[in-house]
Amino acid sequence: MDSRCLSARWADREHQEIGAYTLPKSIGHSGGLYCYIIVPYKENGDVNLDAMERLIDGVIESGADGVTCVASTTEGPYLTEQERFDVVEATCNVTAGRVPVNVGIGAFSTRQALHYADHATKAGASTFMVEMQTYLPGYKFQDAHNHYAEIAKNVSLPLRLYNIPHTTRVDMLPDQIAAMADIEGIDSVKDATGDPERVREIKQLCSDRFTLFSGRHHAVLKSYQFGAIGSELAFLPMFADDMVALHRALFNRDFETGSQIYAKLEPLFTAFKYYGVSQCIKRLSSWTNNDLGNPRMPLQPMNQHQSNHLRRVAAELAYL
Repeated sequence: MDSRCLSARWADREHQEIGAYTLPKSIGHSGGLYCYIIVPYKENGDVNLDAMERLIDGVIESGADGVTCVASTTEGPYLTEQERFDVVEATCNVTAGRVPVNVGIGAFSTRQALHYADHATKAGASTFMVEMQTYLPGYKFQDAHNHYAEIAKNVSLPLRLYNIPHTTRVDMLPDQIAAMADIEGIDSVKDATGDPERVREIKQLCSDRFTLFSGRHHAVLKSYQFGAIGSELAFLPMFADDMVALHRALFNRDFETGSQIYAKLEPLFTAFKYYGVSQCIKRLSSWTNNDLGNPRMPLQPMNQHQSNHLRRVAAELAYL
């Protein structure tokens, strides 16, 4: 496997056994639990890198197999270019080689995506995550194929194809994802449609060509049952133990245990689905010793009713 499919940083690392679970310390076809890092803000609205670094340390120490930054739900689109670069550099620095860093490089233009990729490569990224963004009408699938192919041709790290139609308004259907298989640099797919049937269909059409990641909390159980071996989800140290236990059970195809853990977490996941992941994560953090602040406008914090409900759920789960 050449450098386009496996980062040299991880190629020589041995798997680390923990019980029945093998931590995937190489990228590529290994799956794993990635935590996407919601960007924290100070009271004046500036990025709070200190809080972000504490969050990254906390989720890694809790057992995350990787971290993701400046993607869609991390509030990456609301950052200035300099803030984006600062977040990427800080994430790579604090991670310090302990786990892979997946950096979102999604952009409206291919040129801009490659600009982001160049910076992230120099900062120490391990993989890139790319969603298909479009602003002007007239989008065609061939445009997406050309976009991904051009990025893959010009970068040295693997790409994770990210399908999140509720934000991009571009839905990569399973047969279109299968048509991306001729782009060697794409080694994984993150499905954030919220429909686990998509994972089943991608698996049926692509077999093991792509590592499949679940990208929505409420769809994670069925996504693993249908073929995913990884998930890329936001979480905090306050409930990281359950997130790690859920992934490891599902990764090992222990769906009885996984279903039990999922049932425990389902009220929290339902709140994420209806109130917004970023908003919920930030509200939960305000009840810990590492407050991530409020979402950046135009996003608004949770209202009082939502906040009361979330606090009740967290208390019933003994997270508070």
